Amino acid sequence: MLFTVLCMLYIFFVLNMECELAALTTLLLLKRIKITNKKKRRQRRWKVRYINRDRQTKGFYISTFLPMKIRDPSQFFKYTRMDVSTFTLLLNRLRRIVQVRKMNKPISVEERLVVTLHYLSQGSSMQTVAWKFKMGKSTVHCIIKEMCQAIFDVLHNDYLQPPRNEEEWLSIATSFENTWNFPHCLGALDGKHINMRAPNNSGSLYFNYKKNFSLVLLALCDSQYMFKIVGIGAFGSSSDGGVFQESEFCEKLQTDQLRIPRDAPIQGYSNQQDFPYFLVADAECPLGQHIMRPYPGHLLTEEKENFNKRLSRARRVVENGFGILAARWRILLQTINADPNLVEAITKACVCLHNFLRVSSPAYCPPDYVDRVGDDNGAWRRELSQPLSSIGTSTHRNSTHRALQLRDQLAFYLNGEGVMH
Repeated sequence: MLFTVLCMLYIFFVLNMECELAALTTLLLLKRIKITNKKKRRQRRWKVRYINRDRQTKGFYISTFLPMKIRDPSQFFKYTRMDVSTFTLLLNRLRRIVQVRKMNKPISVEERLVVTLHYLSQGSSMQTVAWKFKMGKSTVHCIIKEMCQAIFDVLHNDYLQPPRNEEEWLSIATSFENTWNFPHCLGALDGKHINMRAPNNSGSLYFNYKKNFSLVLLALCDSQYMFKIVGIGAFGSSSDGGVFQESEFCEKLQTDQLRIPRDAPIQGYSNQQDFPYFLVADAECPLGQHIMRPYPGHLLTEEKENFNKRLSRARRVVENGFGILAARWRILLQTINADPNLVEAITKACVCLHNFLRVSSPAYCPPDYVDRVGDDNGAWRRELSQPLSSIGTSTHRNSTHRALQLRDQLAFYLNGEGVMH
């Protein structure tokens, strides 16, 4: 703006020839502004840094990854979290939508995928990845941003879709009852903080009760540790149980948009009164007609203690689901140095990869990787020094009489005809 004004003044003085000194002064000012702007403008010293010029012969992709892919399947799995055939399956999906830019030394779709998997699985910083692959940090940032979105785009329709009808919900409930002896359960619900750097001009919006900046990942898990519904992006400051109550998922549950099954008698129970289907949750979610949480307090009756143990056993699937997710995709354990939009894209990509590999690769989650009945001894626990942070306890205390009554009825059944032997 100042430059334009000075130009106009200069033209005015020159045209009118009334003040040669003023015209000369204005011209000198214009030159000074031009020189200052040139200094401020960042100049690239080179097109490719000297240390990165041998990327195509000494970069990690050429020197280590390709030989590992051919000769060392065990290390390949540790590095990518999948076997070669599954990696190829994912790569072929991505090749359909990822466009390689025309440039002197283009980075292939495969190398882009390897860069992204390294970042997600090893939990490295973008700068560390850049050094390893002999790329610029900004290049790595662009690759990760593009590929995380691409991974979500090619996987979510097949591997991250909520149940579409009553039959699919009933299939989950049947599996829960057969596996965990908990009737009418449609899934286990939990929320975790995904830590990130403080966003610019965000104040305390993302600041959580553990004094970190974060987004919240809210997820519903089935009996096989698959995430069926996820919500990503709630502010970290919503750490008092409001995360669930303010979520789109909660709104759909309360307005009957999820197409959950109609109330029905509990199979095998002599009392054939209709009973609602529900989700199991911990203390972070309020008790409701379709949300079953444990009895609060410590001095509980034996019946209530037994109910809490049975519910905790069923809810353990989501704890294990998050444990597997974080142990395999270790970027989620770090404070991610990215803006909220990219953190959300990274998290969505990790969840999609988790579900994809649960279906496509048995080695991703072998039997000993999760807790066995009655024990907290899953192998993922030994790999994590500290799991993902939970969202905190709900302050909601206004459960309806109907919700309290339903919990008592379920506790009565689990301590009677539904008791485990």
